[in-house]
Amino acid sequence: MTIGEADMPPMSSGPSLHVHSREDEIGLVIEGVLTVQLGDERFEVPAGGIAFLARGVPHAFANLTAERVRVIGLITPSGLEGMFAETGEYVRSLSGPPDPIHVAAIAERYGVKTIGPPIDAPGS
Repeated sequence: MTIGEADMPPMSSGPSLHVHSREDEIGLVIEGVLTVQLGDERFEVPAGGIAFLARGVPHAFANLTAERVRVIGLITPSGLEGMFAETGEYVRSLSGPPDPIHVAAIAERYGVKTIGPPIDAPGS
């Protein structure tokens, strides 16, 4: 199992709509209100709430509020931490914005396929 924390500033988009072929994710919202998209459905998860993002189900998330959002993510089985490390290394090597095609290629090596845009957050 991989465990991590995400801190999302106000009015910020998260990842593009994507699907995992290998992992399930659980998001425990510890501060703020997270907007989650599962397939074609969108809903809000407040602090204290949980979002289950099953493998094979397209999903994305964003912070569409004026307050920050903090989420503890649990991903099982482990292995996806390699994708986060590789993506971070790539982004840190740049002087400008990352190429979304390159980021998607990294993700695909870990069984994650980008299938749509992120949830649009005004101002992001």
